Amino acid sequence: MNEKVLLISILALLGIGFAAVLFFIAVPWITNISFGGWKRLLIDDGIIIVTIIFFVYGFYMNTKIH
Repeated sequence: MNEKVLLISILALLGIGFAAVLFFIAVPWITNISFGGWKRLLIDDGIIIVTIIFFVYGFYMNTKIH
């Protein structure tokens, strides 16, 4: 596979995932539009916290490798 095609594919998947998290989880969480009870709010908070932890861990491992 060509490196340029691989890079474009990876960036597209990351962009789609970022947009999905942003528009379906983060924006309603910040504005409390979809406040459906405390259970739903805890699930949304958990997803956001886990996403942040994964990002920070991945960034840390990337800097440690190089």
